Amino acid sequence: MTDTSLPADQAELPALTAGDALLQTGLLSDSDARKVAEHQAKTGLDFDRAAVELGLATPEDVAQARLQLQGSLALNLAPSADVTEELVVISDPAGVRAEAIRLLRTQVMSQHVAAGRRALAICGAVDGSGVTYVAANLAAALAQVGLKTLLVDANLRNPRIDGIFGIDPGGPGLTTYLALEASRPERVVYPEVLPNLSVIPAGPPVGRPQELLSGARFRLCVDILLREYDIVIFDTPASNESADALTIAGLVGYALIVARRDKAYINDIQSLSEQLGAARAIIIGSVLNEFE
Repeated sequence: MTDTSLPADQAELPALTAGDALLQTGLLSDSDARKVAEHQAKTGLDFDRAAVELGLATPEDVAQARLQLQGSLALNLAPSADVTEELVVISDPAGVRAEAIRLLRTQVMSQHVAAGRRALAICGAVDGSGVTYVAANLAAALAQVGLKTLLVDANLRNPRIDGIFGIDPGGPGLTTYLALEASRPERVVYPEVLPNLSVIPAGPPVGRPQELLSGARFRLCVDILLREYDIVIFDTPASNESADALTIAGLVGYALIVARRDKAYINDIQSLSEQLGAARAIIIGSVLNEFE
């Protein structure tokens, strides 16, 4: 087992539950933050300790950043948009739910992003699994470590991403582009809703979402977006209600399954796994959601 403890001269690093004060206070450049995130994914260290181990910060830098956060936590964490408390990596960064999301982030970065993969569909077998919760928080967490991240609400039947990020539900979104009302997918991107995080909401309701998601225009949209961002996260509807999630996951190539205790049976998850395999989507892992 790899020893991830700090050397003796770094052992006095003060405790911080969030573990990324250097990032939250902006004391590292974007390029340095990316190096730290890569080292973090390899070692499992929290962000601050990874930065110290790389020599990009000192324990004194970390202590100063943490004191700054303690003195003005609300100011440093306040987003530019009216995000809801459901975005726990922002609303409750020191809580157990945010820590679980950061652990998921580390695994996704080491097993997915580090392999050069740029897309991930978040899928659930039944409604209420917490797919949107995981998609939104994972996207925000990836953005927090410097990855240029895009979150796409591809749940055109029951969209919620707009509500989480304070985006006008009547404004343009994915359906605007798919219904030929916008010439390019970039026209419906809400840039930098949080630092490094952009969002494409679902857009106005449409009567034929499966046809739109199965069409060439959506394939072109995905191709364009994957060239523009380090990682693109797709929120999808429950697979037992429509084939949309399978269509999306099959197109982007990779899926993360979310299940929630007392919401889905094992058979539901097994069926979804088989369906994703048939759609030629590689399942990179699964999440048992006990929080949302």
